[in-house]
Amino acid sequence: MMMRYAIVWLTLAVAIAGGIGSLNLPTYRRLVAHGVAGHATVVSLHPQDHNTVLYEYRVGGGMFRGQMQSWQPNPPLAQTNEGDSVVIFYDPAHPDVSVLGEPRGMLHNETTFVGRAAIGLPTFIVIAWAFKESRKRAVT
Repeated sequence: MMMRYAIVWLTLAVAIAGGIGSLNLPTYRRLVAHGVAGHATVVSLHPQDHNTVLYEYRVGGGMFRGQMQSWQPNPPLAQTNEGDSVVIFYDPAHPDVSVLGEPRGMLHNETTFVGRAAIGLPTFIVIAWAFKESRKRAVT
């Protein structure tokens, strides 16, 4: 029975890490490794939408936009105004891919979140399952 719990836990952990990790981790890793620092202009602020900042920037002859929470070295949303210049990092191979701030902190934060989710959720599920099974066995 313990082996079955372990297999289910491991399967869930891999699925959760792969699923959640595939959302932002590849972009943050690529920007940490190959990202180029640049400047963008704040277009609008959306404090009601997770403190999101809409920004635009130029690379080569193209104009691009991004939208996300601001990270260091940029100031917090409360100290940011439309028209301000902010630091971004973008992928020179795909200049439409950017982040608002230094990507190392974002990568660390996302890695920590994915790791905790991949450990915590399967643990909770397997413990709940084992508890339910033990109650069934106690009744029979």
